[in-house]
Amino acid sequence: MSSYKLSAEQLQFYRDNGFLVIKRLIDFTDLHNYKERFLEACNGKVNLEALTVVKEKSLVTKYKKREDYINKIQDIHFDDVFMTYTEHPLLLDVVAQLIGDEIMIINAMFINKPPGTLIHPPHQDFHYMPFRPVDKIIGTWTAIDHAHINNGCLWVIPGSHKATLFEHENLPGALKMYHGITEESVAPLDRRVHIEMGPGDTIFIHPLIVHGSEANNTKSYRRSMCAHYVHVDCKCVDVRGTKQDIVVREVEESKRKQGINMTFLEFWHLKSKPLKGISKL
Repeated sequence: MSSYKLSAEQLQFYRDNGFLVIKRLIDFTDLHNYKERFLEACNGKVNLEALTVVKEKSLVTKYKKREDYINKIQDIHFDDVFMTYTEHPLLLDVVAQLIGDEIMIINAMFINKPPGTLIHPPHQDFHYMPFRPVDKIIGTWTAIDHAHINNGCLWVIPGSHKATLFEHENLPGALKMYHGITEESVAPLDRRVHIEMGPGDTIFIHPLIVHGSEANNTKSYRRSMCAHYVHVDCKCVDVRGTKQDIVVREVEESKRKQGINMTFLEFWHLKSKPLKGISKL
């Protein structure tokens, strides 16, 4: 079985900058399978009841094809095909070297980003998460299509993971739950490093790093896979009444509208899936 060993330089780069890019980590065959699975979901050939579909509201009224207005499908780590990404041996090799061997997945998404999709404002992934400690959490993002500045590639503020969690809120022009950092000075344009990536390239990001993505101004899709992992020693804490309270309220309100009485912590328990080791949450 193939494996991936990080060098001392790669480990130090991640510690210093809060992100690490590995070229061509995921091969073309896997990427093709993920894209085909997404298209099957769009065409009604996949049961989406256990998954969460996010639509780009500005595009829903303009297009009839689902792939032209679906922004992302969440909770894909429970899908038989998509989980081959979230449980990919090479991906888990790198994750384990950065946060420890015993890990569980807490979130995963197929991101579509069709033409016309808006920006994802400056944010920190940790804003959405009740897990602690922060250094035992990591995100992955793998390009399926070539990602560049014109079609909405990611950008990061190197070293920003060494700061604190900033205030986030719903910002004008962004989708609901795409919260952004309220302090504009945190992510000035001249400090943003755009991460242009080819198919299969994968970035590993610390949950506190400030990052975002540009709008898709092309006529093509910009598709990618994304996942978040925590070490099994992580604890779930109550973040009600903290800077993260806006997330708590929106998640619980969304569940109530679905007729489900569920707390924010229960929501994350249900999304979590042990991969190595036994969950202690």
